[in-house]
Amino acid sequence: MRSGLILVMVVAAILVASFASLQPAVQLGDAKTGGDLRYLLVHRAEKNYYELSRTAQFLEAHRCSNERVSQYKPSPQRYGFDIRTELGIRYGVYQAWKVRVVGTSDSQKMPTSTKDGVYVLIYPRNPDWKFCVNKYSVVPAEAGARNLTYTDFADGREYTLQLSSQWPRPWQIHEIKILSSNAFAEICQASL
Repeated sequence: MRSGLILVMVVAAILVASFASLQPAVQLGDAKTGGDLRYLLVHRAEKNYYELSRTAQFLEAHRCSNERVSQYKPSPQRYGFDIRTELGIRYGVYQAWKVRVVGTSDSQKMPTSTKDGVYVLIYPRNPDWKFCVNKYSVVPAEAGARNLTYTDFADGREYTLQLSSQWPRPWQIHEIKILSSNAFAEICQASL
């Protein structure tokens, strides 16, 4: 009987350790523990794409070192780092900010930014349409279509995205405050 209890305790300890190792390295607090803290990651294709994530971990922790991360200068021309988030892997992340979400809305309630600030726009139907902007405007176009015009936060350029009437969902809007302009060191430290 006693050996069975010890076996159960050993198996439970192994399961707990296994599940703990599967958890992402960095998990930020929520409203109860200091606010809705997240990481804002930016990677580049033809333009900047963003990820607003509660967790972040270097995909290959052995490539992460304090020296390498501290000497890294963010630039869209550099490949950057491969980062795992709760939503998947983002390759070539060249910038990482630690941010606090200070407000949320959607493009039906707030079709135009009321002030210059920092906003993350997310279109739920397309997982790649996540943009960080200084200002934005979602306006109706012909035959039920809409146009999103925004100024990209990182490169300062204005872009317009045309949405057909077949894509009627509103954009999710998160107003954020940047707490740290380089979160790579924190992500690296927690990934080791």
